[in-house]
Amino acid sequence: MHRPVLFLVLLSLVVYACSSGQTALRHGHYDLAVKRASFRLQQGQGLSKRGHRLAADVIKQGFVHAYELHQTAIRKLATTGETDSFRWEKVYQEYEQLQVLTNNARRAYDSTCRGCTDWLTAYPTSYQDRQQETRQLAAADRYEVAEQAFAYREENRLAAKDAYQNYLKALDWIPDYRQARPKAAEAFDFAILRVAVEPLGPTHELDRSDNQELQRLIIHKLRQNTKPSTFVRLYPIEGSTGEPILGDGFPIHQAIQMQVTDYMPSRETVTSSSATVYSNQMYKVGEKKINDSTKVDIMEKVSGTLTTYLRSISSGLTLHMRAIDTQSGKVLWDEPISESRNWQTEWQSFTGDNRALNGQSLKSADPFPPSRWQLYSNLRDDLVDDVVSRLRSQYRRD
Repeated sequence: MHRPVLFLVLLSLVVYACSSGQTALRHGHYDLAVKRASFRLQQGQGLSKRGHRLAADVIKQGFVHAYELHQTAIRKLATTGETDSFRWEKVYQEYEQLQVLTNNARRAYDSTCRGCTDWLTAYPTSYQDRQQETRQLAAADRYEVAEQAFAYREENRLAAKDAYQNYLKALDWIPDYRQARPKAAEAFDFAILRVAVEPLGPTHELDRSDNQELQRLIIHKLRQNTKPSTFVRLYPIEGSTGEPILGDGFPIHQAIQMQVTDYMPSRETVTSSSATVYSNQMYKVGEKKINDSTKVDIMEKVSGTLTTYLRSISSGLTLHMRAIDTQSGKVLWDEPISESRNWQTEWQSFTGDNRALNGQSLKSADPFPPSRWQLYSNLRDDLVDDVVSRLRSQYRRD
């Protein structure tokens, strides 16, 4: 009778210790210890007051340790010898954690004992002023890095991209910080990777009209979304007059070249396979004498030969695609894109005793195979989707 009671008491002590933050305190997780202890003090006392007493002690010890650790980190980051370019962003995070720490401690005592916070009066109640100062410093750091990159925006696309991103970071810290907004807009134009998609090259695999139609479909689908990512623009070239200025007046960095390198209009094969099949039950196939006056039936499974024919018509289309650096002529990436289609039909023939089929019907062939044009049309449409999808995935992360 006493063991279950003792077990429950021990279990409750463990739970109180965990919920009061003592375990986190013991492992040096001081912010977490204060958070858990604060939550414990805001709950009812329950069957025992021990959890409340432990939580109050944990808050004081955890707060003092956590406060010192955050202040030490802030002093270290704030020193002039610190090499981290964006140290004030880390300082801001430390102040944020200090504010959460302070709120957790005060919230706990406000709900239980307003006179128990005397020791907290030695510590700030709010860090808003320091956070605002830090935001200014963090914005200044980002702006300075952006300015350095901005100077090279016209000759270096990646520098323009770096400038744009850091101007935006400065604006995240302080809205309308200095000239960050207009300069970000100017840098953005130079940060874009501009890719021209050239018309399909001539090929011996397709006639001219089919090649032009394939090109038209690719361009049409590409123009539905020419922005695979924030910093990439695709410029499909149709080759006709009256097209917009390529690159919006900015240099083209890469060119996509495409050519159909293989087309198999139709290849037909017919194969067959035969198997001996048997009936599921026994049938009389004859008689035999067992003596001069007695005859008995001969019972056997009947059989036959079932032949299955398979007619296949296949077609394939391959397009080769590569990207060229317009300044150096270097091939940046190169790959083929292929599509295939395969139509099949089956039929069967049978020789032998029909009872061996066990009531099964023979398969009949589909009498209407796809035309060459149907196969090509499906190949072409799928290839268009593949080409556009490949281009967008290639430049999605730039």
